[in-house]
Amino acid sequence: MSKNVEQTIKELMSIVLSIDAAKINDRTSTDNTPGWDSANQINLILALEEEFSISFEVSEFELMVSFLDVVKTVKAKI
Repeated sequence: MSKNVEQTIKELMSIVLSIDAAKINDRTSTDNTPGWDSANQINLILALEEEFSISFEVSEFELMVSFLDVVKTVKAKI
């Protein structure tokens, strides 16, 4: 993988959540990102699964409520 995991996740989040990747940081979460609703959570999960060739259990994506949570969960899968 040529890009690092965090950058790839930022790019995917930017596309799915319609926000500038430069504005995604360690504090980005469902609490402070208006576009990060339940529908986009599913879209983000699908994008992550496709990009990294992994799959998540429902219990895992229920825990991915911040950028850091997403990074931690993806890194554990790859």
